[in-house]
Amino acid sequence: MNPKLEDNSIADETLLEQLRALPRVVWILFAGLFIHRFGTFVVPFLTLYLKDQGYSAWDTAIVFASMAVGGIGAMVLGGRLSDLIGRKNTMGLALFGAALSMPLMWQATDIPSYVISSFLVGITQGMYHPASNSLLVDVVPEGRRVTAFAVVRWAVNLGFACGMAAGGVLAEKNFAYLFVGDAVTSAIFAIIAVTMLPHGVKTSLNQSRWSLALRDMARNRHFIAFFFANLLATALFFQWGSSVTRLLGDLGYGKSVYGWLMAGNGLLIAFFEIPISQMTRRRFPPPMIAIGFLLCGIGVGLNAFAVPGVESALVIVAVALVIFTTGEMISLPIAGAWVASLAPEKMRGRYSAGVGLTWNLGHAVAPGAGLLLYESAPQLLWWGGLALGVIAYALMIWSSRGCENETP
Repeated sequence: MNPKLEDNSIADETLLEQLRALPRVVWILFAGLFIHRFGTFVVPFLTLYLKDQGYSAWDTAIVFASMAVGGIGAMVLGGRLSDLIGRKNTMGLALFGAALSMPLMWQATDIPSYVISSFLVGITQGMYHPASNSLLVDVVPEGRRVTAFAVVRWAVNLGFACGMAAGGVLAEKNFAYLFVGDAVTSAIFAIIAVTMLPHGVKTSLNQSRWSLALRDMARNRHFIAFFFANLLATALFFQWGSSVTRLLGDLGYGKSVYGWLMAGNGLLIAFFEIPISQMTRRRFPPPMIAIGFLLCGIGVGLNAFAVPGVESALVIVAVALVIFTTGEMISLPIAGAWVASLAPEKMRGRYSAGVGLTWNLGHAVAPGAGLLLYESAPQLLWWGGLALGVIAYALMIWSSRGCENETP
Protein backbone atom coordinates (compact mmCIF):
# COMPACT_ATOMS: atom_id res chain seq x y z
CA MET A 1 0.00 0.00 0.00
CA ASN A 2 1.41 3.36 -0.97
CA PRO A 3 1.05 5.79 1.97
CA LYS A 4 1.19 8.76 -0.39
CA LEU A 5 -2.10 7.59 -1.88
CA GLU A 6 -0.76 8.12 -5.38
CA ASP A 7 -0.50 5.52 -8.15
CA ASN A 8 2.50 6.33 -10.34
CA SER A 9 0.47 5.58 -13.47
CA ILE A 10 -1.91 8.45 -12.74
CA ALA A 11 0.31 10.76 -10.69
CA ASP A 12 0.70 13.23 -13.55
CA GLU A 13 -2.91 13.33 -14.65
CA THR A 14 -4.46 16.76 -14.93
CA LEU A 15 -7.51 17.72 -12.91
CA LEU A 16 -9.75 17.33 -15.96
CA GLU A 17 -8.35 13.85 -16.63
CA GLN A 18 -8.93 12.87 -13.02
CA LEU A 19 -12.53 14.08 -13.13
CA ARG A 20 -13.25 12.30 -16.42
CA ALA A 21 -11.88 9.05 -15.04
CA LEU A 22 -14.14 8.97 -11.99
CA PRO A 23 -16.82 6.23 -12.08
CA ARG A 24 -20.49 7.07 -12.67
CA VAL A 25 -21.30 6.18 -9.04
CA VAL A 26 -19.30 9.21 -7.87
CA TRP A 27 -21.50 11.55 -9.90
CA ILE A 28 -24.69 9.85 -8.66
CA LEU A 29 -23.47 10.42 -5.09
CA PHE A 30 -22.63 13.99 -6.10
CA ALA A 31 -26.23 14.63 -7.18
CA GLY A 32 -27.79 12.95 -4.16
CA LEU A 33 -25.52 14.65 -1.66
CA PHE A 34 -26.08 18.06 -3.23
CA ILE A 35 -29.86 17.69 -2.96
CA HIS A 36 -29.66 16.35 0.58
CA ARG A 37 -27.25 19.01 1.83
CA PHE A 38 -29.21 21.79 0.16
CA GLY A 39 -32.11 20.79 2.37
CA THR A 40 -30.14 20.28 5.58
CA PHE A 41 -31.72 23.37 7.06
CA VAL A 42 -32.68 22.46 10.58
CA VAL A 43 -29.47 21.56 12.43
CA PRO A 44 -27.46 24.68 11.41
CA PHE A 45 -30.33 26.92 12.55
CA LEU A 46 -31.39 24.84 15.56
CA THR A 47 -29.57 27.06 18.06
CA LEU A 48 -31.44 30.12 16.78
CA TYR A 49 -34.75 28.22 16.58
CA LEU A 50 -34.56 27.04 20.19
CA LYS A 51 -33.55 30.50 21.34
CA ASP A 52 -36.61 31.96 19.58
CA GLN A 53 -38.74 29.33 21.33
CA GLY A 54 -37.48 30.63 24.68
CA TYR A 55 -35.09 27.81 25.59
CA SER A 56 -31.84 28.46 27.45
CA ALA A 57 -28.28 27.65 26.43
CA TRP A 58 -28.42 24.66 28.77
CA ASP A 59 -31.62 23.38 27.12
CA THR A 60 -29.98 23.78 23.72
CA ALA A 61 -26.92 21.87 24.91
CA ILE A 62 -29.13 18.97 26.03
CA VAL A 63 -30.87 18.82 22.65
CA PHE A 64 -27.57 18.84 20.76
CA ALA A 65 -26.17 16.19 23.08
CA SER A 66 -29.19 13.94 22.47
CA MET A 67 -28.78 14.34 18.73
CA ALA A 68 -25.11 13.50 19.03
CA VAL A 69 -25.86 10.38 21.09
CA GLY A 70 -28.15 9.33 18.26
CA GLY A 71 -25.30 10.05 15.87
CA ILE A 72 -22.99 7.78 17.87
CA GLY A 73 -25.57 5.02 17.57
CA ALA A 74 -25.79 5.79 13.86
CA MET A 75 -22.07 5.16 13.42
CA VAL A 76 -22.15 1.89 15.35
CA LEU A 77 -25.19 0.64 13.47
CA GLY A 78 -24.39 2.17 10.10
CA GLY A 79 -20.80 0.96 10.12
CA ARG A 80 -21.78 -2.66 10.64
CA LEU A 81 -24.81 -2.59 8.34
CA SER A 82 -22.83 -1.08 5.47
CA ASP A 83 -20.37 -3.99 5.67
CA LEU A 84 -23.13 -6.58 6.21
CA ILE A 85 -26.12 -5.70 4.00
CA GLY A 86 -24.37 -3.40 1.53
CA ARG A 87 -23.94 0.32 1.07
CA LYS A 88 -27.11 0.95 -0.94
CA ASN A 89 -29.46 -0.78 1.49
CA THR A 90 -27.94 1.03 4.46
CA MET A 91 -28.23 4.42 2.77
CA GLY A 92 -31.85 3.84 1.78
CA LEU A 93 -32.82 2.73 5.28
CA ALA A 94 -31.09 5.70 6.89
CA LEU A 95 -32.39 8.38 4.55
CA PHE A 96 -36.01 7.23 4.56
CA GLY A 97 -35.76 7.21 8.36
CA ALA A 98 -34.41 10.75 8.30
CA ALA A 99 -37.33 11.89 6.17
CA LEU A 100 -39.71 10.52 8.81
CA SER A 101 -37.85 11.74 11.91
CA MET A 102 -37.53 15.42 11.00
CA PRO A 103 -41.32 16.12 11.18
CA LEU A 104 -41.26 14.68 14.71
CA MET A 105 -38.84 17.38 15.81
CA TRP A 106 -41.05 19.98 14.14
CA GLN A 107 -43.94 18.86 16.38
CA ALA A 108 -41.88 18.87 19.61
CA THR A 109 -43.33 21.11 22.32
CA ASP A 110 -41.03 20.70 25.31
CA ILE A 111 -37.49 19.60 26.16
CA PRO A 112 -38.32 15.88 26.64
CA SER A 113 -39.96 15.71 23.21
CA TYR A 114 -37.04 17.62 21.68
CA VAL A 115 -34.61 15.16 23.29
CA ILE A 116 -36.46 12.15 21.84
CA SER A 117 -36.93 13.62 18.39
CA SER A 118 -33.36 14.93 18.19
CA PHE A 119 -32.06 11.47 19.08
CA LEU A 120 -34.07 9.99 16.22
CA VAL A 121 -32.81 12.69 13.85
CA GLY A 122 -29.25 11.97 14.93
CA ILE A 123 -29.44 8.23 14.38
CA THR A 124 -31.20 8.44 11.00
CA GLN A 125 -29.36 11.45 9.55
CA GLY A 126 -25.96 9.99 10.42
CA MET A 127 -26.32 6.32 9.51
CA TYR A 128 -25.80 6.80 5.78
CA HIS A 129 -22.32 8.35 6.11
CA PRO A 130 -20.27 5.14 6.63
CA ALA A 131 -22.08 3.50 3.72
CA SER A 132 -21.61 6.49 1.41
CA ASN A 133 -17.89 6.83 2.18
CA SER A 134 -17.31 3.08 1.89
CA LEU A 135 -19.08 2.88 -1.46
CA LEU A 136 -16.87 5.67 -2.76
CA VAL A 137 -13.78 3.68 -1.79
CA ASP A 138 -15.23 0.45 -3.24
CA VAL A 139 -15.56 1.91 -6.75
CA VAL A 140 -12.66 4.41 -7.00
CA PRO A 141 -9.02 3.33 -7.54
CA GLU A 142 -6.66 4.39 -4.75
CA GLY A 143 -4.79 7.01 -6.75
CA ARG A 144 -8.00 8.90 -7.55
CA ARG A 145 -9.64 8.78 -4.13
CA VAL A 146 -8.48 12.21 -2.93
CA THR A 147 -10.09 13.72 -6.03
CA ALA A 148 -13.24 11.62 -5.52
CA PHE A 149 -13.58 12.70 -1.89
CA ALA A 150 -13.04 16.32 -2.96
CA VAL A 151 -15.78 15.96 -5.60
CA VAL A 152 -18.39 14.63 -3.18
CA ARG A 153 -17.38 17.27 -0.62
CA TRP A 154 -17.86 19.78 -3.42
CA ALA A 155 -21.44 18.60 -3.74
CA VAL A 156 -21.94 18.69 0.03
CA ASN A 157 -20.57 22.20 0.42
CA LEU A 158 -22.14 23.64 -2.70
CA GLY A 159 -25.46 22.31 -1.47
CA PHE A 160 -24.71 23.63 2.00
CA ALA A 161 -23.83 27.08 0.65
CA CYS A 162 -27.01 27.36 -1.38
CA GLY A 163 -29.08 25.83 1.40
CA MET A 164 -27.71 28.13 4.11
CA ALA A 165 -28.46 31.20 2.03
CA ALA A 166 -31.99 29.94 1.38
CA GLY A 167 -32.36 28.75 4.97
CA GLY A 168 -31.49 32.14 6.39
CA VAL A 169 -34.25 33.75 4.33
CA LEU A 170 -36.75 30.99 5.14
CA ALA A 171 -35.94 31.18 8.86
CA GLU A 172 -36.82 34.87 8.83
CA LYS A 173 -40.24 33.96 7.41
CA ASN A 174 -41.19 30.71 9.15
CA PHE A 175 -39.03 27.95 10.64
CA ALA A 176 -41.61 25.36 9.52
CA TYR A 177 -40.24 25.64 5.97
CA LEU A 178 -36.88 24.37 7.23
CA PHE A 179 -38.31 21.17 8.72
CA VAL A 180 -40.38 20.37 5.63
CA GLY A 181 -37.51 21.03 3.24
CA ASP A 182 -35.13 18.87 5.28
CA ALA A 183 -37.53 15.91 5.21
CA VAL A 184 -38.28 16.18 1.49
CA THR A 185 -34.64 16.32 0.40
CA SER A 186 -33.77 13.31 2.59
CA ALA A 187 -36.53 11.34 0.84
CA ILE A 188 -35.27 12.35 -2.61
CA PHE A 189 -31.73 11.21 -1.78
CA ALA A 190 -33.12 7.91 -0.45
CA ILE A 191 -34.89 7.27 -3.76
CA ILE A 192 -31.70 8.05 -5.70
CA ALA A 193 -29.70 5.68 -3.47
CA VAL A 194 -31.99 2.65 -3.74
CA THR A 195 -32.66 2.99 -7.46
CA MET A 196 -29.28 4.04 -8.87
CA LEU A 197 -26.42 2.91 -6.60
CA PRO A 198 -24.72 -0.52 -6.39
CA HIS A 199 -24.59 -2.55 -3.18
CA GLY A 200 -20.79 -2.34 -2.84
CA VAL A 201 -18.67 -4.76 -0.83
CA LYS A 202 -20.47 -7.05 1.63
CA THR A 203 -19.20 -9.47 4.23
CA SER A 204 -20.64 -12.23 6.43
CA LEU A 205 -22.50 -11.78 9.70
CA ASN A 206 -19.53 -13.10 11.66
CA GLN A 207 -16.95 -11.02 9.80
CA SER A 208 -19.01 -7.84 10.23
CA ARG A 209 -18.60 -7.88 14.03
CA TRP A 210 -17.27 -4.69 15.57
CA SER A 211 -14.84 -6.58 17.81
CA LEU A 212 -12.78 -7.66 14.80
CA ALA A 213 -12.54 -4.13 13.44
CA LEU A 214 -11.71 -2.62 16.82
CA ARG A 215 -8.79 -5.00 17.28
CA ASP A 216 -7.50 -4.08 13.84
CA MET A 217 -7.86 -0.34 14.55
CA ALA A 218 -6.07 -0.66 17.89
CA ARG A 219 -2.98 -2.08 16.14
CA ASN A 220 -2.86 0.77 13.61
CA ARG A 221 -1.02 3.78 15.05
CA HIS A 222 -1.80 5.90 12.01
CA PHE A 223 -5.51 5.42 12.60
CA ILE A 224 -5.23 6.00 16.36
CA ALA A 225 -3.36 9.30 15.84
CA PHE A 226 -5.90 10.46 13.28
CA PHE A 227 -8.83 9.42 15.47
CA PHE A 228 -7.74 11.64 18.37
CA ALA A 229 -6.56 14.53 16.19
CA ASN A 230 -9.87 14.53 14.33
CA LEU A 231 -11.76 14.36 17.62
CA LEU A 232 -10.09 17.62 18.67
CA ALA A 233 -10.72 19.18 15.27
CA THR A 234 -14.43 18.40 15.42
CA ALA A 235 -14.75 20.66 18.45
CA LEU A 236 -13.56 23.50 16.21
CA PHE A 237 -16.02 22.73 13.42
CA PHE A 238 -19.06 22.73 15.69
CA GLN A 239 -18.36 26.19 17.10
CA TRP A 240 -19.43 27.70 13.78
CA GLY A 241 -22.90 26.28 14.24
CA SER A 242 -23.28 27.19 17.91
CA SER A 243 -21.03 29.78 19.58
CA VAL A 244 -20.43 31.85 16.46
CA THR A 245 -24.20 32.27 16.02
CA ARG A 246 -24.35 33.78 19.49
CA LEU A 247 -21.32 35.95 18.76
CA LEU A 248 -22.95 37.39 15.65
CA GLY A 249 -26.15 38.03 17.59
CA ASP A 250 -24.18 39.90 20.26
CA LEU A 251 -22.54 41.92 17.50
CA GLY A 252 -26.02 42.98 16.36
CA TYR A 253 -26.43 40.87 13.23
CA GLY A 254 -29.50 38.83 12.30
CA LYS A 255 -30.09 35.29 11.06
CA SER A 256 -29.65 36.17 7.40
CA VAL A 257 -26.13 37.51 8.03
CA TYR A 258 -25.19 34.21 9.66
CA GLY A 259 -26.74 32.35 6.73
CA TRP A 260 -24.78 34.34 4.16
CA LEU A 261 -21.57 34.06 6.14
CA MET A 262 -21.83 30.28 6.32
CA ALA A 263 -22.84 30.18 2.67
CA GLY A 264 -19.46 31.79 2.02
CA ASN A 265 -17.80 28.79 3.63
CA GLY A 266 -19.55 26.47 1.20
CA LEU A 267 -18.81 28.66 -1.82
CA LEU A 268 -15.09 28.84 -0.99
CA ILE A 269 -15.00 25.06 -0.83
CA ALA A 270 -16.98 24.75 -4.04
CA PHE A 271 -14.47 26.93 -5.94
CA PHE A 272 -11.15 26.00 -4.35
CA GLU A 273 -11.22 22.59 -2.67
CA ILE A 274 -10.82 20.44 -5.79
CA PRO A 275 -7.83 22.47 -7.10
CA ILE A 276 -6.26 22.31 -3.62
CA SER A 277 -6.82 18.56 -3.54
CA GLN A 278 -4.78 18.22 -6.71
CA MET A 279 -1.78 19.58 -4.81
CA THR A 280 -2.33 17.63 -1.59
CA ARG A 281 -2.93 14.26 -3.32
CA ARG A 282 0.76 14.07 -4.21
CA ARG A 283 1.84 14.62 -0.60
CA PHE A 284 2.18 12.29 2.36
CA PRO A 285 -1.22 12.69 4.09
CA PRO A 286 -0.48 13.17 7.84
CA PRO A 287 1.50 16.45 7.47
CA MET A 288 -1.14 17.85 5.13
CA ILE A 289 -3.90 16.93 7.58
CA ALA A 290 -1.82 18.49 10.39
CA ILE A 291 -1.51 21.81 8.55
CA GLY A 292 -5.22 21.85 7.85
CA PHE A 293 -6.14 21.21 11.49
CA LEU A 294 -3.75 23.95 12.64
CA LEU A 295 -5.37 26.48 10.30
CA CYS A 296 -8.78 25.46 11.65
CA GLY A 297 -7.55 26.25 15.16
CA ILE A 298 -6.18 29.61 14.07
CA GLY A 299 -9.50 30.43 12.39
CA VAL A 300 -11.47 29.77 15.56
CA GLY A 301 -8.93 31.62 17.70
CA LEU A 302 -9.22 34.80 15.62
CA ASN A 303 -12.79 35.25 16.84
CA ALA A 304 -11.26 36.44 20.10
CA PHE A 305 -10.72 39.81 18.42
CA ALA A 306 -14.36 40.18 17.31
CA VAL A 307 -15.96 41.82 20.31
CA PRO A 308 -18.98 44.16 20.58
CA GLY A 309 -17.96 47.73 19.97
CA VAL A 310 -15.19 46.89 17.50
CA GLU A 311 -16.19 48.41 14.17
CA SER A 312 -14.50 45.72 12.08
CA ALA A 313 -15.83 42.79 14.14
CA LEU A 314 -17.81 41.27 11.27
CA VAL A 315 -14.76 41.50 9.00
CA ILE A 316 -12.70 39.69 11.66
CA VAL A 317 -15.25 36.87 11.82
CA ALA A 318 -15.27 36.65 8.01
CA VAL A 319 -11.45 36.49 7.86
CA ALA A 320 -11.46 33.87 10.61
CA LEU A 321 -13.92 31.80 8.58
CA VAL A 322 -11.75 32.05 5.46
CA ILE A 323 -8.69 30.78 7.37
CA PHE A 324 -10.75 28.02 8.96
CA THR A 325 -12.18 27.04 5.57
CA THR A 326 -8.69 26.88 4.07
CA GLY A 327 -7.72 24.41 6.77
CA GLU A 328 -10.86 22.41 6.08
CA MET A 329 -10.10 22.26 2.35
CA ILE A 330 -6.54 21.08 2.96
CA SER A 331 -7.33 18.43 5.56
CA LEU A 332 -10.66 16.74 4.88
CA PRO A 333 -10.44 15.35 1.31
CA ILE A 334 -7.04 13.80 1.90
CA ALA A 335 -8.14 12.61 5.35
CA GLY A 336 -11.01 10.65 3.81
CA ALA A 337 -8.68 8.96 1.35
CA TRP A 338 -6.07 8.35 4.07
CA VAL A 339 -8.50 6.50 6.32
CA ALA A 340 -9.70 4.49 3.33
CA SER A 341 -6.12 3.40 2.65
CA LEU A 342 -5.77 2.20 6.24
CA ALA A 343 -8.93 0.06 6.26
CA PRO A 344 -9.09 -3.58 5.11
CA GLU A 345 -11.67 -3.99 2.32
CA LYS A 346 -14.13 -5.95 4.48
CA MET A 347 -13.90 -3.37 7.30
CA ARG A 348 -14.32 -0.13 5.38
CA GLY A 349 -17.77 0.58 6.77
CA ARG A 350 -16.61 0.19 10.35
CA TYR A 351 -13.40 2.20 9.81
CA SER A 352 -15.46 5.00 8.27
CA ALA A 353 -17.87 4.76 11.20
CA GLY A 354 -14.91 4.94 13.60
CA VAL A 355 -13.99 8.30 12.12
CA GLY A 356 -17.66 9.27 12.17
CA LEU A 357 -17.68 8.60 15.90
CA THR A 358 -15.22 11.45 16.38
CA TRP A 359 -17.69 13.82 14.74
CA ASN A 360 -20.56 12.58 16.85
CA LEU A 361 -18.60 12.64 20.09
CA GLY A 362 -17.60 16.19 19.21
CA HIS A 363 -21.21 16.98 18.41
CA ALA A 364 -22.26 15.60 21.80
CA VAL A 365 -19.95 17.91 23.72
CA ALA A 366 -18.64 20.80 21.63
CA PRO A 367 -21.79 22.84 20.76
CA GLY A 368 -23.19 22.83 24.27
CA ALA A 369 -19.83 23.25 25.99
CA GLY A 370 -18.95 26.03 23.57
CA LEU A 371 -22.19 27.89 24.24
CA LEU A 372 -21.78 27.59 28.02
CA LEU A 373 -18.16 28.69 27.85
CA TYR A 374 -19.06 31.57 25.54
CA GLU A 375 -21.56 32.89 28.06
CA SER A 376 -19.05 32.75 30.92
CA ALA A 377 -15.61 33.25 29.34
CA PRO A 378 -15.73 33.86 25.57
CA GLN A 379 -12.03 34.64 25.27
CA LEU A 380 -11.17 31.30 26.85
CA LEU A 381 -13.39 29.60 24.26
CA TRP A 382 -11.64 31.18 21.27
CA TRP A 383 -8.08 30.77 22.57
CA GLY A 384 -8.92 27.25 23.67
CA GLY A 385 -9.93 26.54 20.07
CA LEU A 386 -6.50 27.63 18.93
CA ALA A 387 -4.92 25.29 21.48
CA LEU A 388 -6.97 22.35 20.17
CA GLY A 389 -5.73 23.06 16.65
CA VAL A 390 -2.12 23.05 17.85
CA ILE A 391 -2.55 19.73 19.68
CA ALA A 392 -4.24 18.13 16.64
CA TYR A 393 -1.34 19.36 14.50
CA ALA A 394 1.18 17.80 16.90
CA LEU A 395 -0.60 14.43 16.88
CA MET A 396 -0.56 14.18 13.10
CA ILE A 397 3.08 15.26 12.86
CA TRP A 398 3.96 12.64 15.47
CA SER A 399 2.19 9.94 13.46
CA SER A 400 4.11 10.89 10.30
CA ARG A 401 7.65 10.89 11.67
CA GLY A 402 9.90 8.29 10.14
CA CYS A 403 7.11 6.62 8.17
CA GLU A 404 6.95 8.40 4.79
CA ASN A 405 8.12 5.14 3.21
CA GLU A 406 6.33 2.85 5.63
CA THR A 407 3.31 0.78 4.69
CA PRO A 408 0.56 1.62 7.17
